[in-house]
Amino acid sequence: MKSLSLSLVAQGKLKLTERDIPKLSGDKSLVKLKDVGVCSSDIHRSFGGGAYFYPLVMGHEATGVVEKSSSSEFSKGQQVVIFPLKPCFKCKNCKKESFQTCSNYGYYGSREDGAYQEYLIVNNWNLLKVPRKINSEDAALTEPTAIMVHVMNILMEDLGKKKAMVVSGAIIGGGFLSMILGKLLLFKGLTNFSIFDRNDFKIKFAKIRNIYVKHSKELDKRNSLNAYDWVVEASGDPKSVKKSIEICKPGGLIILMSNISSEVTIPADIFSSILRKEITIKGSWNSSFSHIQKNDWKETIKLFKNGFKPSDFISHRVDLNEVPETLKRLYLHKTRKKQFQAIKALIKF
Repeated sequence: MKSLSLSLVAQGKLKLTERDIPKLSGDKSLVKLKDVGVCSSDIHRSFGGGAYFYPLVMGHEATGVVEKSSSSEFSKGQQVVIFPLKPCFKCKNCKKESFQTCSNYGYYGSREDGAYQEYLIVNNWNLLKVPRKINSEDAALTEPTAIMVHVMNILMEDLGKKKAMVVSGAIIGGGFLSMILGKLLLFKGLTNFSIFDRNDFKIKFAKIRNIYVKHSKELDKRNSLNAYDWVVEASGDPKSVKKSIEICKPGGLIILMSNISSEVTIPADIFSSILRKEITIKGSWNSSFSHIQKNDWKETIKLFKNGFKPSDFISHRVDLNEVPETLKRLYLHKTRKKQFQAIKALIKF
């Protein structure tokens, strides 16, 4: 029996092929994929910076149902989500169950084949059950939502919940992840923050969904200097790192969560202001996952049960054969060669 698979075979070239459905072996499950998110990192991987190897099946934001499993824990038809990071379980960070900071990890969709295909063999450890009442589109977006839950938890832990409720915040960049973060903060009762972006389409798209995004030009006004107790840099623009420092209050917190698009240069006076204002700068890259401890993924599933819906921010739903053209259009827009207004694309199987 054959199944469809989309491979990145060279820089800027993707190929749809038929493959044999992989055979199950070891402590793993065969997952029939249902919904898969298209991540901005896939745009860079396919048309920008390149992949670790070719051919590569991309895709790491995924949900599906178990077809077969070596474990009695997973029955046929069980809805699951895939934690894409494969820890080494040996390094110091893994032993602390800080798997997101593993020093020698694998990754479905980048360091090995991922979910741009109909079937995928997944380690049982990397699977998390999802209740049937949770929509599969929301389930597919567990990974990016959990990453924003991680950012939110850093914010809440550093500021303290009571302080976080009253101090002012800014999120620079109004894309999909920022909209998710904004909705999460509102869901938790935080209202004293602003999201900034220069793209009018994003501003209008968010407003319809009750997420209010201001134009980035507002950050250039004098009254924005030293205006915010916390800042999340979510755009990946090197200039926004500098802007984050400028608008952060003395004693404030900056969270950097985006892969930067090019080299960051911080002028001496701006660097000096980090010292003088005693700003705390933290990085946030992924999310916590564990089958034992409380973690971002379990918290995300609980949020879904309580009505949180990241699928509200999907702008495009595509078939697998439409992905190459979608990725190309996203890349051309990102490099400002040709407009393609989108927030989030989801592959439907």
